[in-house]
Amino acid sequence: MRHLVIEADGGSRGNPGPAAYGAVVLDARTGEILVELADYLGIQTNNVAEYEGVTAGLVAAQEIDPTARIEARLD
Repeated sequence: MRHLVIEADGGSRGNPGPAAYGAVVLDARTGEILVELADYLGIQTNNVAEYEGVTAGLVAAQEIDPTARIEARLD
């Protein structure tokens, strides 16, 4: 079974304030970056930005391999 790692973070300038997230999906065995994601979310809280980042990573990981074991790393 393939093992994918999502590393995601999100933040806002102010809370709420202008917010964005970034995420990558990695192959756990090789460390290769398979997907890089980022988006501006408008005025949101830092929590919403975090959730959007991990959600985007999960969608991308599922598109890569729907049967993969997924590990999510967030702060």
